[in-house]
Amino acid sequence: MAFIFFSVSLVSAQQTQSPGRTGDVVAVVKITEQFRTISVVGRLQPKSRIVHRAPNDGYVRTVAVEEGDFVEEGQELFSIKRKDDVANVFKPSVVTARISGWVSEVLIQVEDEIENAEPAVVIIGTEGYVLEASISDKDAFKVGIGQDVSAQTSAGVAIRGNLVNRSQEPDYNTGLFTLTFHFPNSQRTYVGEFVVIGLPIDRAKGLFVPRNLIVRRYGKYFIWVVNEAQELEAREVVLGPTYEDLVMIDQGLKVGEKYLTSLTGREKEGTKISVPGS
Repeated sequence: MAFIFFSVSLVSAQQTQSPGRTGDVVAVVKITEQFRTISVVGRLQPKSRIVHRAPNDGYVRTVAVEEGDFVEEGQELFSIKRKDDVANVFKPSVVTARISGWVSEVLIQVEDEIENAEPAVVIIGTEGYVLEASISDKDAFKVGIGQDVSAQTSAGVAIRGNLVNRSQEPDYNTGLFTLTFHFPNSQRTYVGEFVVIGLPIDRAKGLFVPRNLIVRRYGKYFIWVVNEAQELEAREVVLGPTYEDLVMIDQGLKVGEKYLTSLTGREKEGTKISVPGS
């Protein structure tokens, strides 16, 4: 999946003295910036996920929350009665939420026997999402840490985020590096949602034309331009790198020149082209 942005000025051109062509369209050569992108994928994870554990050995006396509840920081989650408190001398140990967020898991029930540090209630925060994705060593060092990125969820929702980190080392079994992205919290996105990110890895400024307008003859490349005499001319060009369906012209075109944007295969040198406004 790639996002390519370009801008050309299109004007209608009525061809004269050439019955084989009608409704020609030309474009004006401009300098534009193009991007080459790759797609990386991953699933949204909460930025914070706190596992609240039992503070001591004992028995679960109360459970104050259920999965899906929203809790505020400091709100009671559960309490534990000490195992050795047979005479009910000590007050139960109360565990409260360390962050505000949604209760993701409740791993205990009243009267359960529980050990010190055993997981009990899990809360996920509301401050946004983290997404980790893999990238090849070929592209890993072409990305810009800190750059904004565009992405799309599995439901087709467009979201924007930020690339915050690239792992210092790859997975030596696969050769893949790990990228870490941050995305803001949104009512239209969900924890665990699959996301596709369009990641720019290369960019260039120059003169770009659609590749399908390039004509190859005898090992050389040409493009049909409309010269100052308003006539068709097969101009030899030197091609640069390709960006999806566009190709950079290194030599042969200048800013402000015009070229045909639709070919029939019957183009001829010297054919008169009338361009409005010229």
